[in-house]
Amino acid sequence: MTGGGGSGGGGSGKKSGGKWVELDAVVIGINKGHLRFEIFVDPNLAFDYRRGEDVPIQDILKSYEVYEDAKRGEHATDSLVKDAFGSDDIFDIAPEIIKQGEFRLSHEQRLQLVEEKTETIIEHIAKRAMNPQTGHPHPPDRIRQAMEEAKVRIDPFISVDEQIPNVVKSLRVIIPISFESVKLQITIPATYAGKGYNMVANAGVIKSESWNLDGSWSGLLELPAQKRQELYDDLNSLTKGQIRIEVVR
Repeated sequence: MTGGGGSGGGGSGKKSGGKWVELDAVVIGINKGHLRFEIFVDPNLAFDYRRGEDVPIQDILKSYEVYEDAKRGEHATDSLVKDAFGSDDIFDIAPEIIKQGEFRLSHEQRLQLVEEKTETIIEHIAKRAMNPQTGHPHPPDRIRQAMEEAKVRIDPFISVDEQIPNVVKSLRVIIPISFESVKLQITIPATYAGKGYNMVANAGVIKSESWNLDGSWSGLLELPAQKRQELYDDLNSLTKGQIRIEVVR
């Protein structure tokens, strides 16, 4: 089986699962317990998909087969695949492997992924954390500077939620940081829903939401505890008191 990140291709390769595995195909692999599963993909399309672009899975896949060792052509059995993923259909399992698996990026792709993931982590921390000494949130630029001072390394292949605890641990050496938060169930009348939604979205993280038949908006918001009163005041001022806010325990 031809694999790896060789150059060229020109349509040459070996047929597998109804597709020709071209010479420019690369392998993406993911570990499930003690087992490993691999697929052949187009590296550029896989990178775009991983960054959130809408790319058809059939265009990304260079083979419709799942392997234990793709370069040696060692297939994974359907039963092993189904036990690991809950399905043996390549179109069901490929999205997980592409989004969470490991594959060789170009230097430019790696830098781009690290930069994007770094900005996402900074945004999450800025929305959720505060300086316990002042009661105010840390500005994103201060968090970024502290990450640089702490020499934080972001892994492009590990999810944001998994990396945040280690990032925060490193930040605490540089800046005081606390994650005291509160959850609020909020309903904004239709007349004020547009502006009110923007206020809510900027104050914290919307965990769930719905637009009601009467045009009003309802949502569950998690925000730093110190920003609660400010949001109360802003929403009451906007709606002239016509706002429903309940603390969720």
